[in-house]
Amino acid sequence: MQHLLCGLVVSLYVAVLRVSATPARWLPRQYQDPLTTSKTSPQECLETSLTNPKWGIFDPALITVNGSNGGSHGDIRFLTVNSATGLVANCTANNIELDPKGPDALSMWHNCSVPNLFFQFNLTSMDMRLKGTWSCDNSSRLAFAANGTWETPLIQGCLDDWNAPRGEETLCIMGNSQVSMGLSSPVTIQPQLPLLPYTPADMPYRCVDRSSDPEWTVESLLYRHHFAQMHNDTKTSHELALNLSNLSNNERVACSLTVDELAKSRSTDGSWPWIKCVPSHPPVNSNVSSTEVMLDTSYNVLGVRQTWNCSDGVPGVELETYSGTGFLGTGLQCGSPVNLAVTDKGGNVVGATSDYNCSLPATNLSGYADSMVPAMPHTYYTRSCTINSFNASSLSLREYQIDTSGTKKLGTFTLYNPGSGDTYRLYRMPVQDDGAWHQCIAGTEEPLPWQLVACQYQLGRKTGRIGFKMQWYCDDRDPNHAILFNVTVAKQLPAEKCDAPAAGNNTQQHAGEGSCHLPVNVTEVALPVSALTWTTQAGPMNRGPILPWI
Repeated sequence: MQHLLCGLVVSLYVAVLRVSATPARWLPRQYQDPLTTSKTSPQECLETSLTNPKWGIFDPALITVNGSNGGSHGDIRFLTVNSATGLVANCTANNIELDPKGPDALSMWHNCSVPNLFFQFNLTSMDMRLKGTWSCDNSSRLAFAANGTWETPLIQGCLDDWNAPRGEETLCIMGNSQVSMGLSSPVTIQPQLPLLPYTPADMPYRCVDRSSDPEWTVESLLYRHHFAQMHNDTKTSHELALNLSNLSNNERVACSLTVDELAKSRSTDGSWPWIKCVPSHPPVNSNVSSTEVMLDTSYNVLGVRQTWNCSDGVPGVELETYSGTGFLGTGLQCGSPVNLAVTDKGGNVVGATSDYNCSLPATNLSGYADSMVPAMPHTYYTRSCTINSFNASSLSLREYQIDTSGTKKLGTFTLYNPGSGDTYRLYRMPVQDDGAWHQCIAGTEEPLPWQLVACQYQLGRKTGRIGFKMQWYCDDRDPNHAILFNVTVAKQLPAEKCDAPAAGNNTQQHAGEGSCHLPVNVTEVALPVSALTWTTQAGPMNRGPILPWI
């Protein structure tokens, strides 16, 4: 054992102290321990637990008895602090087997000074394992369970005492460290911080060096949104103009593009398209071979993909072509919509238009080389879908309309989910008014919301009862292991207000009905959550737009 430890010390270029007259007892602390750490608030605890929880390791030390003769018994101690709760624990075990063998080796755990925190140590591999559970407040239904391994602790110095009562004792001091936690409950994920783009503090001189960490300047951006409704026909168009400078090769691209019916060009999973930008004034001998732009107005994100060449005058050194992708939370500054009526030659109103413009001040946009783009969730990292889903207490019903004028009842419902930040619109879907649970069926005009994995509804108009069972993904804490949430909401609604049917229509089931809705003074109804469950998926979402951690 002594030779193993000393070999580690030598290989790490750490001085080894050998003192025969000084007993190998616990030495004074070498580092300032976080004994003054205060307990975190429940919200801070929840954020950290699902983001990047760690156990800090402070003042670790190890004693082996008769290690030079193959002895593997001894003592170990360290202090640890849970980054989520802020609680400090003393973990000490005396006269234990430091090198357990056999099938039961990994089942031998030692207690720390706080409940439900345990550790084990393996002298051969020099692994320290921790596992523990904690809650963020007494009333929380979330009990977190996690485990992690501190691999190959750094040996800083050792002392020998040949005259100790137990025999030769070797005390080794190890450096402070930390153990990253993997959550095993309430979800099985490896919480992680975002891999943000790296921007060098000093801009490298050569284009090939700058291309490893691409960056752009959005010099100007103008976005125009146009909506027109003529009779029963609607049309939406979008125009985007921007001036973009690639800071790798210092080339500027000015492009303007128009996308008609952008909403219909979106994928059924909600993905926004990347649109090839054709420069309005193509430069001569351009080193930029392609530029694509994505503007997601739902999540307010601007994306840029570009391919370019570098010509630094060093033949045979740099690669011929580079490519990169960058995202920016745009913070678009939009004006109020201008609504105008459209009239025919006789002055009759036949439609309406609604237009507004958005702009963006000059700003820099950092990105990734295409080979380095990380796995990205579909939601903002800075507004966790995961955390807010755990905290969700209700869904908001923002639209309710029942059309009974045809041969089938059609229901339109819009719900806002504060957990994921998504809005679900179930537009003119066939409904059954019997108070039982039924699967949501897409209407003929719009598909079901892409965010929903599953959807059921309950409609009982005689009793005024409405309910929904919905499933949605969250993937912003571990994009490779999305979490599937299941929620049930239901409530008694205010009495409906029904409009008379159109003249000549006698197909309605109830006299006087045509279209029924909530009272005009009811703009939103909170549907309380009666059940919320979740499971961890074995893989990523594989649905929804690809958006960055920004």
